[in-house]
Amino acid sequence: MAKVSVVIPVYNVERYLQQCLDSVQNQTLKDIEVICVDDGSTDSSGTILDSYAKNDSRFRIIHKKNEGYGNAMNVGIGTATAPYIGIVESDDFIAPDMYENMLAFIQDKQADMVKSDFFEFYVNEDGYCIKEYVPVISAGNMQGLYGKAFHIREHEEAFYFQKFNWNGLYDRMFLKRAHIAHNETPGASYQDNGFWFQTMAKAKRICYMKQAFYHYRIDNLNSSMYSKAKVFAVCNEYDFIHDMIDAMGEEGKIFYKWAAFKKLFGCVSNISRVSDGNKEILAQRVKKEFLLAAQRGELNPNLYTDEWKSKLFDIVADPKSYAEKEKARRNKIENIVSNYNAIILYGAGKIGRMAREALKEGRVHTKIQYFAVTETGQNPESLCGVPVKGIDELYRYKEKALVIISADRRNAMEMENVLRTRNFKHYIRFSEISG
Repeated sequence: MAKVSVVIPVYNVERYLQQCLDSVQNQTLKDIEVICVDDGSTDSSGTILDSYAKNDSRFRIIHKKNEGYGNAMNVGIGTATAPYIGIVESDDFIAPDMYENMLAFIQDKQADMVKSDFFEFYVNEDGYCIKEYVPVISAGNMQGLYGKAFHIREHEEAFYFQKFNWNGLYDRMFLKRAHIAHNETPGASYQDNGFWFQTMAKAKRICYMKQAFYHYRIDNLNSSMYSKAKVFAVCNEYDFIHDMIDAMGEEGKIFYKWAAFKKLFGCVSNISRVSDGNKEILAQRVKKEFLLAAQRGELNPNLYTDEWKSKLFDIVADPKSYAEKEKARRNKIENIVSNYNAIILYGAGKIGRMAREALKEGRVHTKIQYFAVTETGQNPESLCGVPVKGIDELYRYKEKALVIISADRRNAMEMENVLRTRNFKHYIRFSEISG
């Protein structure tokens, strides 16, 4: 009998699907069932799935009409037979020992669910997998929660942690007893948010592993961000969560403030991500949600940093002005890098890391191919998962890449001279982007 059911929702992901399926098929834990739910794919995804099922009896393929992510997940979990359930998105991949390690951990801790750290990754032009270790628990004063089984009422601060489901393993009977399921709103996005919130609110024993197994792809661009119909999806998902909390009665009251926090955090973050034409629309919705949460008494100011309070107050005071500022800030970066598919960050020190963070905030950091240095002797092989190379090793990029000089003024002048003498055509100082 299978010990873990791995649920993989699939929709038009033929480009990445084989890597995903291979990583699941090659798990060191052999006692698994792999439930792939083909949600009406129109590319070759269905054929690829069938080929795996033909050669490996552990694979079960469900072909169905397109009804959205939430429905596909509910179908997959509802079909599972193993005592524990894992989730893998079809454009990601996992380490070979993921489920062997997580199964031993959840059984040892007698937990309802366990979560692990993970990697964010993308592939550069040379086929190098650039991956960055992402801790689920980033705050130093919360590190003690790694390896400790706890109830959310004992440590509500766990609601600050990374909000993903695929880096977890779940007791199937816990999900069943607690009636946990995905929201099935047709055509919606962010339906993983509701599942995450339910598991956090209803689990009796939660535990986190300070190891990373899951590789989360960040170079598969989500075009739904440019659809007006998707702009309010994160807000609507938290209406579903609010209804869930209502149904919990007195027991759920402590979660209203966290639902309001997560909703506002998600909506404000998305203002910078959505298309320019949708920024003001979403900012106006944030104002509405903020005022509604205040009216309900669901805002706890102690949960918000000063930076986030300032953002929210700016939005409530003048949504249009906030949207215009976000538009200008994003466009400054995008207008500079939009004509380049490759970026080299010249300088692997503090300013180099700052440059990478600025590009990450601008959602263009997957264009970064390498960090470059003049001399490689005292530098690491990689920084934030990005390989570090000598500038002379990157000569092939001299015509096509934008080189961002990431150094102080004195060193920047020297680095500009290096680039000129080596005939690099396109370079700019980071200060010209950030200033």
